[in-house]
Amino acid sequence: MSGRNTSLGWLLIAVSASSFTILGARAWQGELGAKALALLLVAGAAFFFGRRNLGPEARKPVDGVAKGLFTAVGIMALLRHRIHVDGIGDLPLYEAIARYIKDVDPTTFVLFGALAMAIKFVGVIASAFGWHLLLVGQGIRFPFWSGIMTAFLIGRFIGTFLPSTIGLDGYTLFEAGRYSNQWPRCVTAKALEKFVGVTGLFLCMVVTLPFGYGVIVDVVEKAGRPDAAPLLAAAIALIAGGVCTIVIAALVWPVLLTGTMRMLGKVVPGAVRAQIDRLTEAVGAYKGQVGLLLGVLVSKFVTHFTTAVVYYFTALAIGVTAAQFWPITFGSTIQILATVLSPTIAGEGAREAFQALLLSKQLGGAAQAVLSGALGFIAAEAATLWGGAFLWTRKPSWRPAFTLVDGRQVDYAWIDESEDAGFDAEKIRRAGLVGS
Repeated sequence: MSGRNTSLGWLLIAVSASSFTILGARAWQGELGAKALALLLVAGAAFFFGRRNLGPEARKPVDGVAKGLFTAVGIMALLRHRIHVDGIGDLPLYEAIARYIKDVDPTTFVLFGALAMAIKFVGVIASAFGWHLLLVGQGIRFPFWSGIMTAFLIGRFIGTFLPSTIGLDGYTLFEAGRYSNQWPRCVTAKALEKFVGVTGLFLCMVVTLPFGYGVIVDVVEKAGRPDAAPLLAAAIALIAGGVCTIVIAALVWPVLLTGTMRMLGKVVPGAVRAQIDRLTEAVGAYKGQVGLLLGVLVSKFVTHFTTAVVYYFTALAIGVTAAQFWPITFGSTIQILATVLSPTIAGEGAREAFQALLLSKQLGGAAQAVLSGALGFIAAEAATLWGGAFLWTRKPSWRPAFTLVDGRQVDYAWIDESEDAGFDAEKIRRAGLVGS
């Protein structure tokens, strides 16, 4: 590739590694602050520009190592960060958690932990049903429980070890495309699922914001800007509400969206215009199926709402009897968005850090907030981690009980019987859903 300087790339990667090593040493000592932030910015910038000068084959291992280190150091920095504990003084967070967890009642922990897992599983079913509806809208139908649901559980299992939602999105797309042999239709369904999915999360923010306003007050007071609460709430409402309005308008009146974009085409940034064009194209494939699309939106709303509610029950599980439902649910919607955008593996570290930032006061301290966040992840994974059993037992010869395309059963003739039924990463990359 012209303009690529591999030597410069590796030099910048070395600079990034050195800066990150120093950052890790400071994190181990519990010394964060402005210097740590500067080191993080240097490491991030050097890694970004260094990676661009490496070849595709070199980027893969570099990316893997970087994500692993970022996750590990992030968790370490969080756990070794010193917090004030009433009556004791400053302690590393891990020690504060260890002291707190000794007083948790086992019966309470098991009861509310089990409820958290059950609620999370309801959300997973709702999300799988949304994907099912999108495929039906494309004329593709699989058995829900033995086909769609098992693919979702396998995808969530794989996603436990990958950043963001790559594992879930990639695997569910792979199975749908593999067994239907309708890759363009499946890619269209997955593209629209991404838009509707994030809209479901923003819709949760809009719905819970009026009841969780106290979380915003707590955050701005901690930052020394108590007067900024109304402005921050208005910004959240504007952004979240704006995304919801655009996507819902596209689902119900796609012509209205395309007409507006034509008028604003010269003003709207190219990246935004490209996303709107992609959304419009995906919605166009569902012409006349407004009810189905709104059903998908409701399914994704339930998915994210139940995920946020999980953290209320994990707070109860660790004995936070004063936990309030709506503030914790609202704060958790913001934490979920931050976790999804995080480059860490399965959101580890980022989830707990944002939970502490947003809900420390609501949960009685940083130790309780971090413990609640970590337990929320454990509850979610415990509810679905057994999807690994489907992955390990699913042989290459496995086929869904039925796969209907436009009402007709397919014959699977295109599938090579000797082909491994594993992750076809190349097809998924070509679909534009997984980065290189």
